[in-house]
Amino acid sequence: MPDGYACPRCGTVPAPGERFCPRCGYDLAAPRQTPTSDEARRRAVELSMGRNVSDELMTPLWVLVPLLAVVAAFAAGMALFFVDPSLGGYVVLVGSIAALALFIYLNYKLIDRMNKHMAREAALRRALIEHAWARGQERGTAAAVQPYISAMESIDQGARISDVPRSTLWSLAILIPFAGIVLYFYMLYFLSRFAFEHDDRWHAFAYNVHLAAAASGDKVPPPVPRFPQDRSFLLYLVITIIFSPFLIYWYLKLIEDTNDHFKEQWAFEDGFRAATEGAK
Repeated sequence: MPDGYACPRCGTVPAPGERFCPRCGYDLAAPRQTPTSDEARRRAVELSMGRNVSDELMTPLWVLVPLLAVVAAFAAGMALFFVDPSLGGYVVLVGSIAALALFIYLNYKLIDRMNKHMAREAALRRALIEHAWARGQERGTAAAVQPYISAMESIDQGARISDVPRSTLWSLAILIPFAGIVLYFYMLYFLSRFAFEHDDRWHAFAYNVHLAAAASGDKVPPPVPRFPQDRSFLLYLVITIIFSPFLIYWYLKLIEDTNDHFKEQWAFEDGFRAATEGAK
């Protein structure tokens, strides 16, 4: 398999020379067969059914969990301080460590769900491209759908280059002395860019799926209109440095923007499934 080529089953990009996909075990050396439109649709539906695992909708309350742990620790510590100063200090210390652990876990979840979603979507894009191509062949509309398939292939290739999985160890960056704060803000940078840039590519891809389906006579609805969410990392960084509580709002947007992308994509997947069900 050529370097940089993704697994056709799950979308994971294996290391050069690997025979089997490290995520799903697919034999990467097996000859690839062009699926029929029914087979491609079935694959797309299977990937859609697994979205509750990869596309976790996080509650914004996650942002408050570390803060509540800190507040509870200090409140309990102050109350105990007048009874036993050493015990009060111990409670504050334990509570602060617990709050830090929860904060790290929040960052871990943000990175982990980003990675899982990118892998699922990569496989889904391949299934939708193969469905559009097979549909054109079966209905004699190959020439009409080719421009849209070319656009989808181009977007897919760009996504495979840009959607780089990130190690969940980035969630521990804040623990590194001195350089940790720089690494931490870099983590916030790639998480902030993901929601907008990834959603932008998906919207363009889905719209071409809609056009290709229309050319073959399938009434796949277009993706829902996008909402502006291009958030300036530099602006957010400067505001956070000047007024640190702004970081709470930043995390709220990291959660909500990605949640909105998931919901937008789910709506399109449901529309595709309904429009192509039983189609001949």
